[in-house]
Amino acid sequence: MAKLLKLGDLLKNLRPELDEGKYYFASVPESQLFGLVNYLSYVTSIHREEEGLSIVFSEEILEEMKSYGEGEPAGPFALITLKVESDLMAVGLLAKITGELAREGISANTVSAYHHDYLLVPFGKKEAAMKVLKKLQNP
Repeated sequence: MAKLLKLGDLLKNLRPELDEGKYYFASVPESQLFGLVNYLSYVTSIHREEEGLSIVFSEEILEEMKSYGEGEPAGPFALITLKVESDLMAVGLLAKITGELAREGISANTVSAYHHDYLLVPFGKKEAAMKVLKKLQNP
């Protein structure tokens, strides 16, 4: 499938998919990375920052992550995958989406990967976020 570049095409093909689980963020020192290897199937993303590893993970390992992380994990969040095949050079998709979510009072943390973009929204606002995304897909 060809990757999409135009904002209108991206929105039309958004196909948001809500995961039913709960997700959390934690900051973990790099020295703890190898200790987490047994839990990688529950990790959604790892991003290396100056302050440590920023890890997004599912609820199944919440208690374990408390012992690895620095401070209490943040969450819960709902994970929404934007199934649109966007080109990595596409402009404006996340700006449009996060702007519309902000108008509805919904915070969104975004993670972009090679194939898809992901939104982490407050768990209690997941249905409202999906409603916004469906509206953007079908104006």
